[in-house]
Amino acid sequence: MIHDRKALPSARAFGRHRRSGVTMIECVVAASVLLVAMGTVTTMSFRVGRLWMDVGNQRIAMSELTNTLELITELPRDEIDQALANLIPSPTAEARFDQPELIAERVRDEFGDRVILSLSWNAAYPIRAVQLVGWIETEEISP
Repeated sequence: MIHDRKALPSARAFGRHRRSGVTMIECVVAASVLLVAMGTVTTMSFRVGRLWMDVGNQRIAMSELTNTLELITELPRDEIDQALANLIPSPTAEARFDQPELIAERVRDEFGDRVILSLSWNAAYPIRAVQLVGWIETEEISP
């Protein structure tokens, strides 16, 4: 049985129109969504990069303080105050940080004799100084 094409009802006869293509509004909406997504990804990548740089700086600062504290706590007790007065940042800290400042304080109280070291530097945004505390060994008295 052969059907005549003209005998079949078309989609237009029922009020349905086939769309071929995309409207300008759809293109603008898609471009806007794409721009927002790209902006978000770019912002996040810069923040993650800055976070990794901060982590690296914190590790270097902590290594600097650990090495300095180890040198100080190994000194005889009567030489510690003189060593604290003459502390300067290492060449590594000088090269890595902008104007590093190494501050040392000796504290004697009911918790014991200890040294508090603090390292700070100029950064593009506010940062906290990195601190490390080390106790100076006391001479044990035998009963």
